[in-house]
Amino acid sequence: MSQAGMRRAELALGRVLTLGTRVSTACLAAGLVLTFAAPTARITTVLLTIGLVVLMATPVTRVAVSIAAFVRQRDWPFAFYTSLVLALLLGSLIAALV
Repeated sequence: MSQAGMRRAELALGRVLTLGTRVSTACLAAGLVLTFAAPTARITTVLLTIGLVVLMATPVTRVAVSIAAFVRQRDWPFAFYTSLVLALLLGSLIAALV
């Protein structure tokens, strides 16, 4: 793995984590404020739900971006192991929904 490739992967992962955290924080904060302002409004529940879903999906997205980075760098062992982690995460999500 080259230094430039590693740097690009780290930047991509940082962007994913930053964006996921910011979006979930904004949705949760807006939902909380609206809960106090208009407790019966439907939008409060929607915003809080979106915030929680984005917060939980951020690590899964990080793993998917890691797979793409490892494949791009032709680092097959790490791509394989990261794919296993993604499969386990998705399997646990499916098991939780069933």
